[in-house]
Amino acid sequence: MVKLRWFAVAGVSALSVAPALVTNFGATYAQAQEPPHAIYCRGPLSTLRTDGGKVVKTPFKWAKEAAMKENPGAGECAWADRAPQGNEKPGDTSTIVGNLGPFDNIPVGTIGKICVTKASGDSKDLVVKQIVRQLGHQTAPFHIPPFNAEGC
Repeated sequence: MVKLRWFAVAGVSALSVAPALVTNFGATYAQAQEPPHAIYCRGPLSTLRTDGGKVVKTPFKWAKEAAMKENPGAGECAWADRAPQGNEKPGDTSTIVGNLGPFDNIPVGTIGKICVTKASGDSKDLVVKQIVRQLGHQTAPFHIPPFNAEGC
């Protein structure tokens, strides 16, 4: 009987500490998340679905300048307010991971604005957080210059 009581005390102690550990882990993870940033992509871009449609990826090339300075070329994406940096080299390929909704398979000449965060680790992937529609064009998801970094 004594042994069972010790197990009960240990079990109750562990259960009372577990919610605090889960809460602290969640707070730490939330702080590590970076805010999303605007990226402008110009078609043609083709979205690929794998693993039964669960994994959605859109490959692209980095533009050489910020979208606010120079429009991205065909098949390119550019940060709204800065040129590519670090492992983002103009002409190199990268991938947008996530559902692009109306921007799947962006047609030639059209430009979409997507709010993204960088994937973790050394990955060059960008993760979709939001699709932004231009005011006054809510029925069409595409954007026309001038571009800006607002709205993410």
